[in-house]
Amino acid sequence: MRSLIIAMASSAAAVAAPGSLAADVSPGLWEITMETRVAAAPGFTPAPYRLTQCLSAEDARDPGRVLGQIANPGASGCAYTGRDYSGNSLSFTLQCSGAFAIQSRGQVAFTANSMDGSIAATADVGGASVETQNKVSARRIGDC
Repeated sequence: MRSLIIAMASSAAAVAAPGSLAADVSPGLWEITMETRVAAAPGFTPAPYRLTQCLSAEDARDPGRVLGQIANPGASGCAYTGRDYSGNSLSFTLQCSGAFAIQSRGQVAFTANSMDGSIAATADVGGASVETQNKVSARRIGDC
């Protein structure tokens, strides 16, 4: 279940953003946190998933790379079916055709040193639909 949840959340969070946001994201060492809840299992409250990732100047030009390297088992063939940018905010929908057929929608806001957002994801797991609500946050914690 944990791998599925990470796959669903990270598929949704691999947000590719255009140059209009790139100037707002600073290169450096980022701490990324993802909290996941499963609607059908209210008692299932996994510990937040945390990792640190170094963003180069090139990485910073694509803010989606902040989360793009989280392990992504079972999710492949992902494509954005909608993206709407407003200032430093991105709303999106994402469809993945891999083992879990993940569909996601979310909103992520960026600043130079932080990112916060929420992502709702649905996956097909053995013919059953599994829904998650994910809170994603990232912050720059220093130089690499």
